Parts: sequence; C-alpha cells; structure tokens
Amino acid sequence: MNNKPRISLQDIGTELPFSVPDHYFDDLADRMEAATAAQRPTLRHMMKSWLYMAALFAGVLLLGNLAYLLYQRNTSLKLENYERYLLSQVDEGALIDFYYEDLTETEQ
Repeated sequence: MNNKPRISLQDIGTELPFSVPDHYFDDLADRMEAATAAQRPTLRHMMKSWLYMAALFAGVLLLGNLAYLLYQRNTSLKLENYERYLLSQVDEGALIDFYYEDLTETEQ
C-alpha cells in the first residue's frame, strides 16, 4: 500500500537545520530601537484618528436623536388617532350631557 521508506531518528541525526548569524542577538535591541524610532507617529496622524473617532461619536448621537424624535412623533400620532377613535365612538348628545352635568355640579 505505502511504499515510502520509513525514516528513523537515528538517520536524521541531532544537527539543527537552521542557524543564526554570529552576534545576532548582541545588537538586536539597538537595531529594533533604530527601526522603530523612524516610524514614530506624527501629530497629524494621531489627530486624524481622533477626528475620525469624534466624527463617529457625533454621527451616533445624531442618529440616536433622529430615532428618538421619530419615536416621539409616532407616539404622539398614535395618541391622537386613539383620541379621534374614542371621540368617534361617543354620541355627541351624550358628550354634551356629560359636560353640562359637570358644569352644573361645579356651580352648586
């Protein structure tokens, strides 16, 4: 089935296939500091990210305010429609009698 030859650990040996150049880690910190010092962010770059964040926050507040105003408008329209419905179900004569009785009770 598998005709691949098996490799044993003795055949591989203990030699490592990779190596590090001589004195590589001696000046690694200095080379890393030099490489990152040239890439320090500028004030313009930092302000740009803060401006993006401020614009995002302002947009969220404006959309939230718009959603709240639409909700309030919808609620007031529902209340107005409910009042119209209630008034349409009441007979005008009964409504006049109710107000007339209320006026005569308060005068006495």
